[in-house]
Amino acid sequence: MHQLTRRAWVAAVLAATLPLQAAAQSGAGKTATLVVPFAAGGPSDFIARLLARPLGREMGAQVIIDNRPGASGNIGAKQVMASKPDGLTLVHTTIAMQAVNPLMYPDQDFNPSRDLVPVGITGALPNVLVVHPSSGIKTIAELVAKGRQKNVQLNFATFGPGSSPHFYGMLFEKTTQVAAEPIAYKGSGDAAKDMLAGRIDFMFDSMTTAIANVKAGKLVALAITSPQRSALLPDVPTLKELGHGGVDVNFWLALQVPARTPPEIVSALRQAISRAVQDPEYKQGVAARGVENLHVAPEQLDAFFASETKRWRDAALSIGIKAE
Repeated sequence: MHQLTRRAWVAAVLAATLPLQAAAQSGAGKTATLVVPFAAGGPSDFIARLLARPLGREMGAQVIIDNRPGASGNIGAKQVMASKPDGLTLVHTTIAMQAVNPLMYPDQDFNPSRDLVPVGITGALPNVLVVHPSSGIKTIAELVAKGRQKNVQLNFATFGPGSSPHFYGMLFEKTTQVAAEPIAYKGSGDAAKDMLAGRIDFMFDSMTTAIANVKAGKLVALAITSPQRSALLPDVPTLKELGHGGVDVNFWLALQVPARTPPEIVSALRQAISRAVQDPEYKQGVAARGVENLHVAPEQLDAFFASETKRWRDAALSIGIKAE
């Protein structure tokens, strides 16, 4: 930017945002819809609601949240895929939806890599392996020992087939050689209810929803999936520390629009979202719930999505995730 005069730089910014502003002006009441393909209360929903204000400011439109849970996020994503490609309807997806869902739903006439295009990363989110206090379990070793007892069948909660809790639950099975039955819920909030009631043996809960329950003593945290410990739960070791890393993958969330969206609107959205996720209030809000900053430059989004999708797909195949 130092090579441009201030006037030239302002002109360049205006040129990049004009298509998006035009799209917003054409929308009824200047409203943009951000579809969250999971139930309210989960991490995808929480992050989207924090982002709505700075994103709306950058888009020149009011952003409303529309929860459309089901089929591990595919129902909401398909709704956006079929929407008008004007930049005013976005979906908040996850890397698991991008890479693992096609393996879980091979017969579905929808593939995010083909039918959606990325416009921004909203953050990275570790999962926390938790158990109920009534179980008496305080370490992974104790959980494994219980699972290996005769006549004991463990179960674990997921946010649906292919979701991050499902993925990490399968990873846990592989690294510990303990069989456990996945119990699918529509979202984090629904899974947490049964977890808090002691009806589930363990869950790889999202950091955003696990923190409060762990700190309140309602759940016991055994490990975290991030490469390093979290400042919010500094006493919780990583899976790698405990010898159960298995596959090195990072769970992140992103905004996408229909692949039919004109390139100029995609470009403008990428610039707008890149600025929105750097909003201090947004960054502070998500960080307080354990969301890690993961900023990918607009011009690097396509390459990032391609490489990360392959990494997750390969990891999913290595632990036997397939259509149920």
